[in-house]
Parts: sequence; C-alpha cells; structure tokens
Amino acid sequence: MKATFLFLASLCLSAPALFAEDKETLEVSEFTFSYEEPWVRQQVTSSMRAGQLTYDHEDENLEDVDLVLYYFGPGQGGGIQANIDRWLGQFDGEPESTTEKRELGDKEVTFLTASGTYMESAGGPFSGNKTPRPDYTMLAAILPSPEGAVFLKLTGPNDSVAAMKDDFEAFAASPFSE
Repeated sequence: MKATFLFLASLCLSAPALFAEDKETLEVSEFTFSYEEPWVRQQVTSSMRAGQLTYDHEDENLEDVDLVLYYFGPGQGGGIQANIDRWLGQFDGEPESTTEKRELGDKEVTFLTASGTYMESAGGPFSGNKTPRPDYTMLAAILPSPEGAVFLKLTGPNDSVAAMKDDFEAFAASPFSE
C-alpha cells in the first residue's frame, strides 16, 4: 500500500514535466515562445519572416488562421506607432481598432486589435494587387527589445480570430511565463 502511494505521489509530481513535453518552442531574437496544439509550426514562406504558425481550428465552421513573426534586427522594423499605422492602413477605410500596452516581465508589450475590410496583398506586401476581405480581424503584438523588436501579426475572418484571441495573447505572453 505504501509503495503504491509513493508511486502515485511521484507520478503526480512528475506529471507537469510529462505534459510540458507537449509544448514546442520557437526562438526569435531574445524571446522563446512556447506553444502547443492547436498551433502548428509551418515552414516560413518569406525571408522577412522569423517564424510562422497556423492555428488549426477543430470547428469546421472556422477557418484556420496563420500567425507570422517578424524580426529585422537591432534598430530595424520601425517604431511602435509606425507599425500600428501601417497595419491599420492595410484596411479599407478606417477599421475599428484598439491598442493596449501591457507590462509583461520587464517589457511593455503593445497589442493591436483591428476589424473591418482587410486588403489582402495577392503578390506580397508591396504588390498593388489587393483582394478585399470584409469582416476580417487583425491581431498584432510588438515585443520591444534592445536586440530589435519582434512583431507578431495574424489576420482572418472575425469569428475565426475571435475564437482564438486568448490563445494568440497567451502565445505573445509565453516568453514572460516561467
């Protein structure tokens, strides 16, 4: 009986370590992001991208959403407001938007949520070919660093993004968790 109790107690104590193995990591600059399903790591599709993940919705009524991480190096990539303005400019007209700054660890991380008609670039970010995507939401985060900011951005249909917003925020905050 005592041996069974000790075995079960040791199993319970090691359970967090067993489950932690399900987490994967992605290192960008000084930050180590951790994630697990339903996030799926993808091969980056551009040299401008430091990482790329897809949020694989189980609900067939929701579209999977891609998250892109950008890192350009020290002093590169532009300031916080310049990026927010550029991202808002990717919408037709004036999107509904909120910007929030949160203290995470020793950093002030900026989060952006914007909704409206997103003008998707068909031939890359500098292409003139744009496809209007009405009822789209963008989630973005800027993690500042002396080594250069890391930028997170995703866009997708409103319902699909709303269903995974908490997971996006948890991903963005993951470098500051234990």
